[in-house]
Parts: sequence; C-alpha cells; structure tokens
Amino acid sequence: MKKRYFDDLKDGEHLHCQPVVMNREAIVDFGNKFDPQPFHIDENTASESLFGGLVASSLHTLSACTRVVVEAQGNVAILSGVGMHEAKMFNPVRPGDVLSVNARWTELKRSRSKPDRGFASIKCKVTNQRKEPVIEYGYRYLIACQNFVMP
Repeated sequence: MKKRYFDDLKDGEHLHCQPVVMNREAIVDFGNKFDPQPFHIDENTASESLFGGLVASSLHTLSACTRVVVEAQGNVAILSGVGMHEAKMFNPVRPGDVLSVNARWTELKRSRSKPDRGFASIKCKVTNQRKEPVIEYGYRYLIACQNFVMP
C-alpha cells in the first residue's frame, strides 16, 4: 500500500471503517480488566441499574472504534498522536450491537514552525444498528509531509 502524506489528505475525506460488533464476552472481559463497574461485568446487577442490563464501558466502545479507524487510515505517515477531541456519549452499547463509524479527515493545517509536517484531525460519529447516536469523538495527529524523511 502506497504511503500517504499530509499533502495527500483532503479536508472532509471519509475513511471506510468496518462495522464493530460488540458481544457479551468482550464487554464483560473489558469491564473486568479496565472498568469493573457492576453494569459492565454482572448481568444481574446490571439488570437493576439505570441501564436495565449489561452495557459496554465507554472506554471499550472508544477502543473498539479506534481499531477500525486506524485500520481504515491505511499507510498514512503519522508521526505521533497529539490529542483527542472531546468524547460525547449518547446511548449505551449493549451485547449484540453493531456499530458503524463515520470518520473523516478535518482541520488540516501545515505547521508554521516545521513545514515538513502538518496537523490533522479525524472526527468520528458512531451509530448503532438502529441508527441511534452512540458516541462522537476525534483524534489529532502530527503527520509527515511528502518531503519529510522518516527516521
């Protein structure tokens, strides 16, 4: 796959992300390892919670969606991540949900102090199989320009 540089990116360009299937085992496993709230790890307790059943951690949802975004980026000359945009959560993710990630490049700006690189964001809107909004968030990257020699 041909390497893409900052110069090759277009503002508004969409990334073609694969669907994300959230299953019960993965939700409970992630919850046990990283976010052991009862509504992420115990179905009985979760059924009595505000959610009325088991739900994925928002961190799990963000991580799973990050995977498909990174895969969709292809061979971009990313030098480093430099930040994230605010994550806004709208609806819980439940076992069996299939998430669609609408991701696009935006906020492309060449560095003034180091013109061999530029900054770019990817903004993401995630919906479930019912087209309900789940989460919105974004990443900021430092990306090499065509004339940059990777170390």
